[in-house]
Amino acid sequence: MASRTRGVDGPSRALAGLYFSPEFLIRRAHQIATAVFTGTCADLDLTPSQYAALFALRERSPIGQNELGRLIALDRSTTSVVVKILRDRGLVTASSDASDRRKAFLDLTNEGRLLLAKAERRNSQSSQELLSVFDKKQASVFLELLDKLANSLGAKAGPGTR
Repeated sequence: MASRTRGVDGPSRALAGLYFSPEFLIRRAHQIATAVFTGTCADLDLTPSQYAALFALRERSPIGQNELGRLIALDRSTTSVVVKILRDRGLVTASSDASDRRKAFLDLTNEGRLLLAKAERRNSQSSQELLSVFDKKQASVFLELLDKLANSLGAKAGPGTR
């Protein structure tokens, strides 16, 4: 741990304060989790947000784009980008609502289902790699604490259902 706080001239208390702040550590954990997932799914050309969208659509489709964003805690703009990419790749379709032509319902295509099945196996590998730094009890506590953080303060961060 000390190596993270050493500068050219020795230890730095200011950097130690940064490196051990929850904001910095959570950002670093997010970078690491994204890199592990992306590396595991590199040949599938799938991001964590796209994976979450496919997963949610399998469980809840057909649903509207706004509802999808809420389910996977994405803002409208990001949801729109994710859905466009998935539609362009032929993984998701959109059909108009007969009563409101402005609203579209999203659903998985067969190609989307096949890719999701592959991605789920990879996601499991990614999760195992991320949690491998902990023993079983630590991993359980870590996930409980992350869940508590997300569910207690998640509303302050923006979209989401929890």
